[in-house]
Amino acid sequence: MSHAVEIFMFGRNFTILTGENEDIAQAAATLVQKHIDELRQMGTTVASDRLMLLVALNLAGELIKQQKNSVDDIEGLISDMDSVILQAESLANAPLR
Repeated sequence: MSHAVEIFMFGRNFTILTGENEDIAQAAATLVQKHIDELRQMGTTVASDRLMLLVALNLAGELIKQQKNSVDDIEGLISDMDSVILQAESLANAPLR
């Protein structure tokens, strides 16, 4: 169920409808504003629509990197588990003395 949340961005208050927890919506707005501020500090002077496009691309790039790292971490874990299983199978098949 959607509910209204007040967020502050670009020096203005906005009311948005979200199905998320209000804290998540506020955190998202804060993150976007942080990226806007960082781009402005770098001397980027573009129209606000282009600024938002740059922020969206930066955030999407970060999300893709995190997803790739998660997949790499899982693949590494699976590989490690395969090694442990092979060692356990070797021990199980070793003759008793």
